[in-house]
Amino acid sequence: MAVADDRGGEAPASAAAMSFRWNWHPPVPLAGVPYWDWPPRPLAVAHWLVAYFTRPSDRTLFLIFALFVGLWLQPVDAAQSTLSAGWPLEVLLRNVIALAVVAGGLHLWFHTYRVQESAFEYDRPDAARRRGRRFFLGHQTWDNMFWTMVYAAPVATAWELLARVMYARGVFTGIGFAEHPVVFVLLFPLLTLWQSAHFFVIHRALHWKPLYRWVHAVHHRNVSPTPWSGLAMHPVEHVLYFSSLAIFFLLPSHPVHMLFLLFWQLLGAPSGHSGFDALSVAGRRILALDAFFHHLHHRHFECNYGSGEFPLDRWLRTGHDGTGHDGTGHDGTGSAAGNRSRRRHRAAQG
Repeated sequence: MAVADDRGGEAPASAAAMSFRWNWHPPVPLAGVPYWDWPPRPLAVAHWLVAYFTRPSDRTLFLIFALFVGLWLQPVDAAQSTLSAGWPLEVLLRNVIALAVVAGGLHLWFHTYRVQESAFEYDRPDAARRRGRRFFLGHQTWDNMFWTMVYAAPVATAWELLARVMYARGVFTGIGFAEHPVVFVLLFPLLTLWQSAHFFVIHRALHWKPLYRWVHAVHHRNVSPTPWSGLAMHPVEHVLYFSSLAIFFLLPSHPVHMLFLLFWQLLGAPSGHSGFDALSVAGRRILALDAFFHHLHHRHFECNYGSGEFPLDRWLRTGHDGTGHDGTGHDGTGSAAGNRSRRRHRAAQG
């Protein structure tokens, strides 16, 4: 899930926002995160964090859902120190339902019923991109649902089950809000930084030719992604993607933190691949999704491997800020290696 600047209001109607290659795009160049400003600007960081976690957005809902599940619906207890036939199935069922609601609901809103039509939609609608032999059953939606429900939900659940057993057995060091309120709160933004760095590393590795051809190409069939595309991955990629939860072997935390990181990835992938910058009513955004940074990766392929929160792309010169020759962006890296990689990408699509 990408990070963008704090925006609001009506969809702009400027010529730049309606360039010939995009239906709509946010202001470019994409703004950075003040964590990395020099000299440091602590007040700017504090203001950004408050806005980031309090304005209506998908990430705010993931935080609320993590608190709801971890403190009331399915808290970790002593019975979870061992696997049984009961509680693990309840966890799997909850994840399946959550995916159906988020990915399915957003797909119906944005793409089936076109409730907000093209407001805040990045790409111009192109049904031809979502059909073809490269997709299972010949259609992007059915293909994406297959990879999501058959593989992503069980793999994510397996990682969650491991974490729950580790908490219940005391292997994971637990902390509570009452004893460590400042640390408890700060862990949430710290976990988003961890996820960003972790995602960059595994994502960059998956663009290595052998791994790309046999694993990551499944995800990149989706040139114009929809909510179901977010977790349309090879199961090997699912295992790597959700391995971010292994941080809790080292990091003292509460199960709520684990669930926040899980939902950030499990449910953030569908919202971050919706193809829209926001859910809106009558042209006004009511829920920010801020997915343009990663959408540029699907468009240009050899750029934006991570997210804007941890700027490894900028530091390693693989970043794309949305400016350049196609109306908002250049050809990705602009390098010969990037061009070769895009040819490999097209070849893998069949």
